[in-house]
Amino acid sequence: MRLVFIKILVLGGVMATLVVLACAKKGTPPGGPPDTTAPYVEEISPAGGSVDVDTGSHISIGFSEPMKKRTVETGVVVSPPCRWKKRYWEGLIYRLIPQSGLREDVTYLVSVSNKAEDSHGVAMKSTFVSGFSTGDTLAAGLISGAVRWKKMDVEGAVVFLFDAGDADSAAGFPSTEPRYVTLSGSRGVFEIPFVDTEKTYRVFAIIDKDLDSEYDEGENVGCYNGDVVFGEVPEIEGIDLTICGETLLGGIAGRIDTASVADTLVIAVTVMSIEDSSLVYQVRPEKSGVFEMKCVEPGLYGIRAFNDINSNLALDPGDSILVELPDTFRVDSCAEPPEVEIKFEHED
Repeated sequence: MRLVFIKILVLGGVMATLVVLACAKKGTPPGGPPDTTAPYVEEISPAGGSVDVDTGSHISIGFSEPMKKRTVETGVVVSPPCRWKKRYWEGLIYRLIPQSGLREDVTYLVSVSNKAEDSHGVAMKSTFVSGFSTGDTLAAGLISGAVRWKKMDVEGAVVFLFDAGDADSAAGFPSTEPRYVTLSGSRGVFEIPFVDTEKTYRVFAIIDKDLDSEYDEGENVGCYNGDVVFGEVPEIEGIDLTICGETLLGGIAGRIDTASVADTLVIAVTVMSIEDSSLVYQVRPEKSGVFEMKCVEPGLYGIRAFNDINSNLALDPGDSILVELPDTFRVDSCAEPPEVEIKFEHED
């Protein structure tokens, strides 16, 4: 017992001496300044943009500095999806070996989330995306946009690009294999390069709770309302997705002709379900008269424009209805939103 006590005293004495020496020494504390340099992907194999890649190839991602391995392992997405025989680290390189090799004549995307961190907890500045092909060409198409949820940008959302014919959103999230998968980065922005411009696509996104890069029941989902068609343009921007909840919803867009409306009126638009009276949505148009409603349950709706006297964005008993359109409008999940135009005359 005494020996243990003596050892503790000696250790305490050494520590006290070190503290005194450290306090006496002026300048940079031991260990140097904190690391604030963001890591990045320094090399990748197969190289980005390469073609005729052997189907027996492995995928290797080399980083600029030591990484928190778990943040990389859960932040790497390869599409089309692969089953891995082995995934392991070799120094700064993360290696992935496909279980049955790569497919023939296929374009692959490799994405690394901007949430991947170095050993000091500093994250990458942006999501890294690279592509290669086991065929002899790479498509030239590029699709970009942003993912939002509750009016906030979503970093690390998994974005899926499906062939339109394989994505029956009326049945929920598509059960078929996506053609491309990537991750949203800073400000929720995503880019999907090397897309075949001859095809028509549907775009979906999820908040991936279990970090497996696959949709699981109960995860929050969203979709771009409409098909994505290239036509003569090889790059398409503005494919923005709003994640609404655990089901895929739709939207309504329109414009109010306010040219003859008194400036004293506070105009708002209300949309009411014909089938379920509890479903009511309100929005205030922009100065131009343009309005858009997102996250609307599928179904039939009637539309009114009203004078929102107390500016609370709700149709109260004291508010006056200015216009009620005679037609109803159908909202479908992930479909092109119906375009509504509201015109009326107002006498001062």
